[in-house]
Amino acid sequence: MLWTLLGRTKKSHKGSGRQRPTLSEAMGPPIADEESNGNLSILETSLNRDMKCVAGKNQVYIRSLLTGNGTTKPRIALKCHLRRDIGQSPEVFYEHIRDVCCCNPEQCEAYRAFKTRIEKM
Repeated sequence: MLWTLLGRTKKSHKGSGRQRPTLSEAMGPPIADEESNGNLSILETSLNRDMKCVAGKNQVYIRSLLTGNGTTKPRIALKCHLRRDIGQSPEVFYEHIRDVCCCNPEQCEAYRAFKTRIEKM
């Protein structure tokens, strides 16, 4: 009702074209040795501190999904809005964060597209 008063219609998610990912897709790549054997809190803190990409500053978190049988193994993840802007999956996991976001963001297609958009302004 509020939306009709404001002259807008409420968006429906049914026709948005987005598909829910399957559990295997949502899990991401296999868990790295550092993730399975290390302290995830310390790993998260160090990745947040070492982040070089503007989209990932203080955005690294520990992720665990609820499934029908319980939860998945916790792992390091990051939701990158730059990747979402160019149509890629916004979720990246430990190895990508370590090798690209914290080391050389120029390797990332989404980061390069962002820099191009900024330079055009």
